[in-house]
Amino acid sequence: MKVLIFGLGLNEGGVGSAKFFAQKGDEVKIADLKSKEILKPSLDQLKDFPDITFTLGKHKNEDIDWADLIIKNPGVKPGNQYIKYAKSRGKCVEQDMGIFLDFVKPSQMIGVTGTKGKSTTASLIYEVLKNSVKKIVFAGNIGKSVLDTLEYITEETLVILEISSFQLEAFNKHKVSPHWAVITNIYPDHLNYYKNMDEYIYSKKIIGLYQTPDDFLFINEDDQTISSPNFLQNLNGKIIFYSQSDLPEDFKPALEGVHNKSNMAAALAFGKNFGLEEKSVIQTINNFKGVPFRMELIKDWNGIKIINDTTATGSDPAIAAIKTFPNSILICGGMNKGMDYKELAKVIDEYTKKVFFLEGDSTEEIKRLMQNKEKIKGTYNNLEKLLTDVKAIVQKGDIVLFSPGATSFNLFQNEFDRGRKFNTAVKQVFGTDIS
Repeated sequence: MKVLIFGLGLNEGGVGSAKFFAQKGDEVKIADLKSKEILKPSLDQLKDFPDITFTLGKHKNEDIDWADLIIKNPGVKPGNQYIKYAKSRGKCVEQDMGIFLDFVKPSQMIGVTGTKGKSTTASLIYEVLKNSVKKIVFAGNIGKSVLDTLEYITEETLVILEISSFQLEAFNKHKVSPHWAVITNIYPDHLNYYKNMDEYIYSKKIIGLYQTPDDFLFINEDDQTISSPNFLQNLNGKIIFYSQSDLPEDFKPALEGVHNKSNMAAALAFGKNFGLEEKSVIQTINNFKGVPFRMELIKDWNGIKIINDTTATGSDPAIAAIKTFPNSILICGGMNKGMDYKELAKVIDEYTKKVFFLEGDSTEEIKRLMQNKEKIKGTYNNLEKLLTDVKAIVQKGDIVLFSPGATSFNLFQNEFDRGRKFNTAVKQVFGTDIS
């Protein structure tokens, strides 16, 4: 086949798709609006595939006409003119997740979605199951293509999928849902992609939309959006509610954050439904220390804790982090994706000691909404300079919290690039290795 990768990207999803089809012997072409310089980290991973061709810095209809199959980057918006053109020409347009669904049965899948908490919840479920299941694979929205995992999957393999709302479009197209599905919560997000909040809510509902009464849908009872009768309408799987109140009263997990208790409750409910001993499940959850870049303690430097929460790309997760670490020196800001920042500004006013901003339109909005302007220490486009100024004011016992509450695309490739560069800057400025 002639396969067009429409959007190579920088999270390895496009790279994995390109490798998958090239290794099959298909003719592969990559098209991306970004330049060769910006895409260098991804292009370097494809050096062993000299037959792959490229159209960079632009898109063109000729590439669409050439292709038999188009693999669309999940972040490409539905109204994209080239995807519209492809469909008008009768072209097959898929995501890598759509190809994955041709190889893996829904009965093998544990799918986890939600605005926030899906990475932590999926990781917790993996930890709970890994010693009880012979073959288990973790895949999905984890920074690489799901196609990279196919070589490790047989008919007996259980697959835990962290699934974004964008990836759920593939499930909708194929009209399938995972046998086990978990929805953590729904907050306003990606409103620069979806027409309105109702459309975004529906995008998450897809994870349970094609379940049968033999399937299981785990719903966070504490989230009013997903536990409402309106949301649960037309969902046919067996619904299992979970709540923070399900956890033992004396529960003292290694992972901090009140909001993380919902993720732990989901893992507990899943483990019990799977037939595992409750005591063993709780012990596993209790020992879990979290996933990278999600309120991750990267260093305790001379009594000063430095927390990397770069995956807080919206106001709600940033609010949760600030409340988890009150009176912190906050580093936040970046680009807006259609979010309302009134509540975040109020929380910054109330809970933080000082705030340092990264450049971006969300930064200007938050600063405008803040009442206590004296807390604002400056706006930066360089992490090392920012952290140098932070270092000048920190005292023993302080917490430095990097929780942007915004996207990263004006200064970084993505939130993971932002997180890695933050860690590097901490090492440079504070003169210590990141543990």
